[in-house]
Amino acid sequence: MLQTLPLVLFIVMAEVSIGAVSVLVFLDWRNEVKRGFLVSYALIYLVLAGLTYWFQQGFATPELLNTYSQLDKAWTGYQSLPLLLFFLLLIPYSFFLLLDKSAGVQDATLKDGDATTEQPLARKSSPVRILRLLSGVATVAAGMVTLFVMAMIYRPMAGSELGGIITVAGFFAAAFALGGVLTAMWLGHWYLVTPALSERPLQFSTTLVLVAVAAQVLLFILAGGNASDATRAHSAKPPVTAQATPVPANQIKPANAPQATPLGTEAIGWIRVLVGYVMPLVLGGLSWKLIRDRSFQSATGMLYLVVVCSLAGEIMSRGLFVGGL
Repeated sequence: MLQTLPLVLFIVMAEVSIGAVSVLVFLDWRNEVKRGFLVSYALIYLVLAGLTYWFQQGFATPELLNTYSQLDKAWTGYQSLPLLLFFLLLIPYSFFLLLDKSAGVQDATLKDGDATTEQPLARKSSPVRILRLLSGVATVAAGMVTLFVMAMIYRPMAGSELGGIITVAGFFAAAFALGGVLTAMWLGHWYLVTPALSERPLQFSTTLVLVAVAAQVLLFILAGGNASDATRAHSAKPPVTAQATPVPANQIKPANAPQATPLGTEAIGWIRVLVGYVMPLVLGGLSWKLIRDRSFQSATGMLYLVVVCSLAGEIMSRGLFVGGL
């Protein structure tokens, strides 16, 4: 397990960074959030994308991946380039955001009873905006290609054609679940300093997260209610039970005495379902309702919990998945 831990961290980092950037670009395209939010988190995600590429170069190079016989070696050589393009294309996108002073929602307001909310003005077409959105779309496209290549590398571990399709779809669903909720949580903080902002962008990103988690649940059901086909393959081996050496009460336990595992693979898989699927759906649904009621502070608190649960669940999921390597 310790040998595959760097692979688990790289996969999760790639899913988070690609999903978060994709949702950020979607929000930029919809023109419903402040320029300050777009600029701040474009720069933060640029650092995250750089760290992800650095991690890939250290722990998921083709030479290292080819040492695992279960992986598809025909795809390992194509992983670095789209990930590098994802990082490099995020640089001009961030630059054009800094350059475009009219990016994001403007300061137009609309009074609705006692509530005052900011409404997006008509989009002003400009060369900088066009270049920004084009670079953003290209960044998202490079990220999607990266996810696809990663999924194709690990696809043979599923053990069946249907399992391979589920594996590929699972990478995309996880990216939007993790990246979407991270961006939604950051966006919720923005409402503390911009309370008049429309609830539509936060509701959009939260809805996207709920759809992605629901897709993960559907894929889990299609996979047969198991952690993964890969987990099924390597957990099907009969467990080896070692006899413990009798030790007197006043004697220290021998260093080579077998250790009993407190939880099996199947139990960890179901804990992952509870933490990574059930709790995010329940808490995300509550957050969605709170957003509709414009209770942004409470909704952000719920999104905090969804971030923690989603990350913990995905780490367990990928740990189970690559545990058979």
